[in-house]
Amino acid sequence: MKTLKYIFLAIMFFTLIKVNAQNRKTSNQWFDSYIEYCKFDTKEYKDELNHFDFASLFLNTPTGAIFGVIGDEMQRIRMKLISVNKDPYNPDSYYVYGKSNVKGNVCEYTGIIKIKTIRLYQKDGFDMPYRSTVNPQKIGVLFCDYILAENKEQKHTGVFKGISATEFYINNDTLFYNNLRNRADDFTNNQFVGIWENYDNQNSRICNWGDYRIPEVYGFDCGAAQFAPCSEFFDYGWADYYKAIFHNDTEAAKREYFKWW
Repeated sequence: MKTLKYIFLAIMFFTLIKVNAQNRKTSNQWFDSYIEYCKFDTKEYKDELNHFDFASLFLNTPTGAIFGVIGDEMQRIRMKLISVNKDPYNPDSYYVYGKSNVKGNVCEYTGIIKIKTIRLYQKDGFDMPYRSTVNPQKIGVLFCDYILAENKEQKHTGVFKGISATEFYINNDTLFYNNLRNRADDFTNNQFVGIWENYDNQNSRICNWGDYRIPEVYGFDCGAAQFAPCSEFFDYGWADYYKAIFHNDTEAAKREYFKWW
């Protein structure tokens, strides 16, 4: 009977993966939905605002609060942007150096994050928190296309590509990472939605990551007040995180928060 139970659970698990993969949006579909459902001004603000250096926004969040998945099984991937530098001759482009980590396989990558469009929320279009002490002049989203190429000399390497969304606000002509709603259960930022394509066989896999929550991963995040992968995904790199956060397991915490990059 136990064997039949495990077979049934396995069938249900892989059925869930298949359904989620079918419902998941591509990066372009996700971008279109973001534009459609948020209350943005129709004006393009890229030329007006690209004198700001947006690099710091990508480096704002602690590494331990950036979560990512690769593949339909939601295998954990750790993404670390180590440096982001604005091209002094092309203000739309930012050069990137970082590292990825899947199952302990650490790879360097370099690439470009290029501004696609900058959109500002309409007046009262952004859900400001109650009793906020900040009254920004502008609140918006920096949408970018990105291509991040891993070092071909290392193992199991490929290219990350897709679209990112970074929320920001401007106050007193100063740029800030938008953490105005950081007490909200669904708070996230620096969302990257795309694929990873293997150099060897050009097979591609979903690869999404973000600050505090992961975008476009229906049926994966069972957390209410904070990110928590559903239990059926623990074996795909998430067990230590869950034990460290929700069970105060000190040994799991050591493994979860070690400096791997």
